[in-house]
Amino acid sequence: MNSDPRDDDELNEDTNILDRWGLTIAGEIAFVVTYVSYWILINDKVSNITATFVQVLFFIYFPLFNLCVFTDPGRITATSATTTTRNFHPHGSYYQTVESKPGMPLGGDNRTATDETDDKDVESSSTDNNNMCTTCHTVKPIRSKHCRVCNICVDIMDHHCVFTGNCVGNGNRFLFYVMIISAVASHLLILHCIVIGMGGYRNISQGMDKDSYLGILFVFHSLASLFMMANLGFQTYLISNNLTTNEFWNWKRYHHFHAYSHTYPLVFRNPFDGGVLANWKQFLLVQLGQCPPKFSHRHYN
Repeated sequence: MNSDPRDDDELNEDTNILDRWGLTIAGEIAFVVTYVSYWILINDKVSNITATFVQVLFFIYFPLFNLCVFTDPGRITATSATTTTRNFHPHGSYYQTVESKPGMPLGGDNRTATDETDDKDVESSSTDNNNMCTTCHTVKPIRSKHCRVCNICVDIMDHHCVFTGNCVGNGNRFLFYVMIISAVASHLLILHCIVIGMGGYRNISQGMDKDSYLGILFVFHSLASLFMMANLGFQTYLISNNLTTNEFWNWKRYHHFHAYSHTYPLVFRNPFDGGVLANWKQFLLVQLGQCPPKFSHRHYN
């Protein structure tokens, strides 16, 4: 555990506009450049069906990306911290964080002794020294985290996305997941169109030599496709196991993920995992219940 009672990301540092929005602006520019290049160089070389799919995906992905930029990721305030509904527990209980007794279970009289032990672990993890954010001066519910870039505490914090310049949390994680799906489909389809524009799959190398600009677009969208597919697979794995990116990488910081054995001093144990189907059901119910997404004020300070 970190000797400082605050998370590493809670040690607030000043970030300039370029650090905060540089990749977001670059992403917007890349979208416009790709779309204009498609219309000028490729559109007349693909079939009408392919062209229609390109139009549909472009006008799905671009709004979704911008929604992820401007939606509230689940900002915790002094008032919201007392009414935050907790995430799914494998024994059917939800957790509600209140200022007086954070992590108190809302019910479940038919639980076993093991279940009660899990509850105590979850409860104790939300009442330790990390429960109060020393930057925002608010109570941090379990699974929340302070983002030093946005300078806010986010409920069920997944990660801060450098491409959207916004956090991904309980308020916009489903939107982020759908955006990734649309991004994968868009990059793969435009990559197919670029190959067609270069003369087909058998002539990729010759096409790159003949048209260096299309070659650059081909390399860019190939790398983007691989990155977004890896991101999609990782997020699917996390949701299936009821985890967040922060918890996946930093689970050793949080007591409720700790289990001990005679063989290893510290073993990972996920008290929130209720099985793949239950995890997805909970994820969809919670996320869809927050639709439409709330827009946030971008200047948090």
